[in-house]
Amino acid sequence: MRYHLLKGSEFTKRTRRRAVAGLRRLRQRLDAQIPAKDSEQHLLLATWNIRDLTKTSRRRLPESLFYLAEVISRFDIVAIQEVNALKEWERIMYILGPDWDYIATDEADRENGGNGERLTYVFDRRKVSFQNIAGELVLPPSALISAETKTGLQFARTPYVALFQSGWFKFALCTVHIYFGKNYGEKLEQRRLEIEAVARYFGTKSAKEFSEHERTLILLGDFNIISPKHKTMAALEGQGFKIPKALRKKPSNSKKTSHYDQIAFGTRQEVLEFVDRFCDDPRDCNAGVFDPFESVYRAEDEERYLKEQNGDQRAFETWRTYEISDHQAMWVRLQVNSSEEYLKSLGAIS
Repeated sequence: MRYHLLKGSEFTKRTRRRAVAGLRRLRQRLDAQIPAKDSEQHLLLATWNIRDLTKTSRRRLPESLFYLAEVISRFDIVAIQEVNALKEWERIMYILGPDWDYIATDEADRENGGNGERLTYVFDRRKVSFQNIAGELVLPPSALISAETKTGLQFARTPYVALFQSGWFKFALCTVHIYFGKNYGEKLEQRRLEIEAVARYFGTKSAKEFSEHERTLILLGDFNIISPKHKTMAALEGQGFKIPKALRKKPSNSKKTSHYDQIAFGTRQEVLEFVDRFCDDPRDCNAGVFDPFESVYRAEDEERYLKEQNGDQRAFETWRTYEISDHQAMWVRLQVNSSEEYLKSLGAIS
């Protein structure tokens, strides 16, 4: 993290002090709730929908970009949704520093129901290597989505697949931002069908990926799932993907009322058993969600930001979601060092 950028002219003495105080609170809470990064044993994987990054005419406050970068920096690789333009994103990347890199899609086609956003993977090159293969998922004719009055649909925002490796662990990620529409009727059905389509497509590939390449397949992102017992969740799990128990019960939106975001696995059972391992201390856990508003833009900070709202009549609780997000960051920790198991598989040599 390039903290020296806090000395820049975009900060006044007052806003710099405020940003430093916020970063210190944020760092303390991240230290308390997220396992520490290590060099060889584990991979910290996250998904985060960052609300309307550079889509709105109002730019984020400079301090917000540091807060976003601070959260991202605590993981090894993060799938980001809603990178609507690259100006603010490139600033976040610069704050993260030279060890970080990213790959992204082109903008989602608005005529197809998208909103101009990019799906993005950002990763720490010291821990994760991109395996030079990435692509957007276009459904074959036999798998096109058909709602009641719409037929032959592709995804509104095309899922994005990329191959990575960390240590011994090979994995394929597919990040999504599923169509939202409405919470009832045909538009809800289109949402369910999109979830089912991406899960079915990759559900047939997950076993083959592991048997042929020893590669774990992970679906993650904003599925706009309403609740664990809703048909939107059944559409994902009904195709063979497994969601860690520690995540199924955790709402992921900022209001903590919905389970929009998920991380789902097509892999060996022992991977899920590791993720779901019981823990007393959050720093020893292998899955969770992180709420940045416990540290920055807190309810008690509202008065400090009245000037920055520039007469915006929206409530502070809504305003702050455009500074950070209306989603929490969801994460898992995975084992990536299989060297001991590999040596055992070779057998003893006399």
